[in-house]
Amino acid sequence: MKNITEENLDFKTFEREIFKTMCGIARELMREYLEWRDLGIMGSRDTKEYRYVERRASTVKTLMGEVAFSRVYYKKLAGGYTFLLDEAMGIDCGCGLISENLAEQIVVECADKSFRKAAGDINSFTGQSISAMGVWGAFQKYGEVVGQQVARLKELDDSGSTGHLGNVSSRVLFAEFDDVWISRQRENRLKAGEKAKKPRKKIGKRPMHVGTAYTGWSQLKDGRYKTENKIAYASYGGASGFASAFETLLRNCFDMDCVRRVIANGDGAGWIRALAEAYDAFLQLDQYHRGEAVIKAVSGKGDKKMLFDAISEKDVPKVLDIVCDLLMAAHGEAAFKRLAKLYDYFYNNRDILLTWQERGIELPAPPEGIVYRELGTQESSNNSLITQRMKHRKGSWSTDGANHMAQILCFRNTIGLDAILGTLPDASPADAWAEPLSAAKVPLYVGKGYGADWLYAQMPFEQAFRTNGREAIRGMLRFKPLSQLAFM
Repeated sequence: MKNITEENLDFKTFEREIFKTMCGIARELMREYLEWRDLGIMGSRDTKEYRYVERRASTVKTLMGEVAFSRVYYKKLAGGYTFLLDEAMGIDCGCGLISENLAEQIVVECADKSFRKAAGDINSFTGQSISAMGVWGAFQKYGEVVGQQVARLKELDDSGSTGHLGNVSSRVLFAEFDDVWISRQRENRLKAGEKAKKPRKKIGKRPMHVGTAYTGWSQLKDGRYKTENKIAYASYGGASGFASAFETLLRNCFDMDCVRRVIANGDGAGWIRALAEAYDAFLQLDQYHRGEAVIKAVSGKGDKKMLFDAISEKDVPKVLDIVCDLLMAAHGEAAFKRLAKLYDYFYNNRDILLTWQERGIELPAPPEGIVYRELGTQESSNNSLITQRMKHRKGSWSTDGANHMAQILCFRNTIGLDAILGTLPDASPADAWAEPLSAAKVPLYVGKGYGADWLYAQMPFEQAFRTNGREAIRGMLRFKPLSQLAFM
């Protein structure tokens, strides 16, 4: 404090210096508490079950910065090794080398901005110093955990467990599906026979399946409507994998035994039809895609009005006849191709061309405060969930990176990440977190350890001038890692 007050600082600099100082105090308090807690655990442990091995150092990245501390490593007489402090404090089931609070902050920042910008903001508003690649790595680990929890939900669903079924009851469920085309990353490997100097070609865009489900609409005070009990899911990959995961999430959030009607909305793609059939849903062609197809194919204002009037009259054969007449009277090859494409689109989707209201489908009465309206929220959902972060910033994505980002965005903006990362039946949080971010995986070994990474790390003074002292240090490290050497 004396060093700060002696200088003539402006308030902005003064504020940052105070924040930096207090973070340092907080880190020291955390270290003292963790080591004090570890001593208490050591004194109260069951000595018949846990045998003292040694003290080992670790570092945890927190909101205040990196906290270095040491704790006791124990050997279980029943087999295996453990850190009792990690178990008592939930370090393993948090985020390990990155605290759970910091990981959540990283996710929040990365969901709204680039990894580089997120790293800069975290460095500015926390006591932690982290690079853009560090932020990227933490985000990918978090995404892996989310994916593991979704897979765990699928396992429970396949096993017939009822402990995770949703408690939202509704007799009607609305579901909407669409594809969002996301740019993929360039190839990072040379093909057979390709020269190293040959420029890489972009892989291009790939469709990401996106689905939302909700129980209806409620009206806000300003007259607008919002969807109720909304969930969303998105992923690269095949339609079968997406359908399986989406159905699992439906069962996790909604009591599907209460559902009497499912109204599905889509652009007529084959995978959407298959999904609607699996849910025994009434499928309708999305009004946005229906209108967009007419506007792109038909040039004359009078012809467009005639088509839209026929749709309003709910006369599908008349719609097809009008398109056919326009096709026969088309001038030029380009106009003919556009109208032929429109005719194929409407003919292939003639059974779902009209909406559920236009087809006169009756639904059970909605609960109080809920109304049933025409579907068509998917395009807006795509923009708020996926495209703003993943499509409109000239970025490209790997398959895993896109899945991690898309799923985190969907869960964060609908049911919340806590609903996915919560404790599941027959699976403790430690099982979920220990593998991606485990503080127990310090650079030490039990036998060969966790892959014995220290055996393959670069030796000290590798590129430096070799003195006798340096050679002695290198010789010692060939047999033991630095963290296991005893110092007097």
